[in-house]
Amino acid sequence: MPELFNLAVGERVPSRTYRVEQDIIDRYAVVSGDHNPLHIDPAFAATTPYGRTIAHGMMTLCFLSDSMEEWAGPSWGETGALEVAFLAPVHADEAVSVSLEVVGKDDDRISCKATCSVDERTVMAGEVSVALTPNTGAANGDA
Repeated sequence: MPELFNLAVGERVPSRTYRVEQDIIDRYAVVSGDHNPLHIDPAFAATTPYGRTIAHGMMTLCFLSDSMEEWAGPSWGETGALEVAFLAPVHADEAVSVSLEVVGKDDDRISCKATCSVDERTVMAGEVSVALTPNTGAANGDA
C-alpha cells in the first residue's frame, strides 16, 4: 500500500526536495513551448521586479505531481485532484520542498494540505486528494 494511505489525519509524509537550476528551466521552456524571457533570459529578467529568472509555475506543479506519484502510486494519475495557488516565484539556484499533511480521510479518499516552499517562503499551496483504491477502468467500460 502506498505510503500516503497509511497515514492518519494530522500526519505528514516526509518532504521531497527538487533543485531548480537554470539549465532545468531552459529545458522546461523547450518542452512546454513557453519561451518567455522572464524564464530564460537572465539579462531581461534582471530588469524586472523579480531581478532574475524565475521557473515556470507549472514546473513547481510538476514537483507536486511527481511527489504525489511517489506517495500515492498509480492512484494519483487515475483519481488525483488538486486545487492550488501560486504564491511566490521560484528562482534558479533554489530548492523547492514539497510537503503534505493529511487533513481528511474517509473510506474512499484521502485529502492533504500541500505546500511547496523555498526555505521559509511558501511558493505554492493548496489541497490534493486521491482515491484510496485505484480506478480499475470499469467506469470506462474497460472491465
